[in-house]
Amino acid sequence: MGYAVVDVETTGFAARRSDRVVEVAVVQLDARGEPTGEWCTLLNPGRDLGPQHVHRISAADVWAAPTFAQVAGALTDRLAGRVLVAHNLAFDARFLAAEFARLGVELELDGLCTMRLAPPGAGRSLRDCCAAVGIDLEDAHSALHDARATARLFAHYLRNGVPAAAPVPWPRLPGDAVEVRRGNATPSRKAHHVELRVGDVVVFTGQTADPRDVWISRARAAGLVSHGYVTRATRLVVAADPFTLSTKARRARAYEVPVVSEAEFADALTVLSCARKDHRTGWHKAY
Repeated sequence: MGYAVVDVETTGFAARRSDRVVEVAVVQLDARGEPTGEWCTLLNPGRDLGPQHVHRISAADVWAAPTFAQVAGALTDRLAGRVLVAHNLAFDARFLAAEFARLGVELELDGLCTMRLAPPGAGRSLRDCCAAVGIDLEDAHSALHDARATARLFAHYLRNGVPAAAPVPWPRLPGDAVEVRRGNATPSRKAHHVELRVGDVVVFTGQTADPRDVWISRARAAGLVSHGYVTRATRLVVAADPFTLSTKARRARAYEVPVVSEAEFADALTVLSCARKDHRTGWHKAY
């Protein structure tokens, strides 16, 4: 019997509501705690990525990543027959159970938690627990690095004896073994060259480099209408990140409304402003 050390990065804390897993890693250990394999992939959650300042995963990173459903079989293959281990197991287990529940698979997940195995005074965070036994934690809040550190921490505890635990009876599921790791994504996006007209409706999403109220003022000065929501009448959506999976961007793509960057919008505004100026001065040009 071996162990499967798991770590997940998520869009937030509401596992059974709207939040999703955006990265999952598994480090496999043998019965002595020696590593025998590892697997990690980013996941496309089909929604915005939540606290990106924490997990540092961008929409471009997950643009071509698989969904949880697409890797569920590959994940269970790496967990089957092994005792589940995680730091703050309740958190990881809650999110894994919620993702499987969306696939129609109800699971009761149990295992060993390195946070609970820590001796008194060691602290509760993974960094504190690792520091207490001399383990370096590199690149915290990266699922693979956290899983590796947790595996080393668990191996330390294992040498001093840990409670017995049974493997989770994982179901057999289809799934692609594809891995999309951080830094390996090569997304591509067609640049949009949009011709704007006075009265066109534009919508902004995300934390743009220039404040949103500045962009709204520029849009209105050019004769555009700014709305806070997307409809079929929207001419375009201006996004801080054109790869964004925000609700506005997803609705725009469903309506085939272009999602453009700030730079692309600025270019379109320049063309529109020049056209309006030429019209007022009597110099007519075709754009």
